[in-house]
Amino acid sequence: MVDITRRDLMISAAVGALAAPRTASAAPSDYPNKNIQFVVPYAPGGGFDIYVRAVTPVMEKYLPRKVSIVPLNVASGGGSRGIAQAFRARPDGYTITIINIPGLFILQAQQGTGAFDLNRFTWIGAMGEGEKYFISVGERSPLKTFDDLKRLSAQRPIKLSVTGPEGTAYMASVVGTRLLGLRTQLITGYRGSADYVVAAVRGDSDAVVAALPTTYRFRRGNQLRPLASFETKSSIPGIPDATSLGKPELDLIRVERLVAAPPGTPPDIVNVLSAALGKALVDPVVTKWAVENDVVMIPRTSQEAVATLNQQRAFFEKYKSSLSAS
Repeated sequence: MVDITRRDLMISAAVGALAAPRTASAAPSDYPNKNIQFVVPYAPGGGFDIYVRAVTPVMEKYLPRKVSIVPLNVASGGGSRGIAQAFRARPDGYTITIINIPGLFILQAQQGTGAFDLNRFTWIGAMGEGEKYFISVGERSPLKTFDDLKRLSAQRPIKLSVTGPEGTAYMASVVGTRLLGLRTQLITGYRGSADYVVAAVRGDSDAVVAALPTTYRFRRGNQLRPLASFETKSSIPGIPDATSLGKPELDLIRVERLVAAPPGTPPDIVNVLSAALGKALVDPVVTKWAVENDVVMIPRTSQEAVATLNQQRAFFEKYKSSLSAS
């Protein structure tokens, strides 16, 4: 098996975060003085839940007072119920949540979800660098290079196994292959990342677009052969990437895990939470976990979280019609 070159851990020491101006009152001088609830809008065991449970125990030790951060899974409505619950919570610093971008954009486009307004959340930061994608084939596939994939696309549509249209992998698959000029026939109905990737491993599809950690895991098992990276610079040497393919927008196809508090949360509370989150992400316990799971933990301020949200929204709006036409 070929050893995988891990991405360098791009860690910034700057964690002091300033929130956007709010009208709420200042934080109590003894904040926090009770446990903080971390709403996870998905079922236990999923990617977002795993991130929260890996980071929050470490985040606790960087709070100014000893309290617990307690994950609360609210899995319903594709994430909308948990997000709405956090949105309506008191802005006192005792409720925070993790938000799937672009997953929430997709949900809003499909369902409306008027129960919350993403623009009104108080942004704290993000858990890690956004997960980017690869397009791969099963290890036993006759397709050996990206040029082989392009030649197949010129002959007939490439069969691409994907999740349902509510999933972020669906968006990555549709938008990514269109940016690459590949004709596709989508094979949908797979529930999770493992299922639709296994379909490509079995040969049920010609190719699959999967997030970096999933791709790495299947590649380590000699089950997937990545043919192209959506990263600006591929973390796997020797395969084309967004730069060499002349498609820089591929790098914007990613899953972001933004952390937010209810609207009106005071800036000094946001500073406490943002600093604790930032320090946790560079803590040796978390960075060790990140390396073992092929993810990169980069602290981002509340302002950087807002910039990420706006960048991803603009990208999603640009390609939203491509998704509805699929």
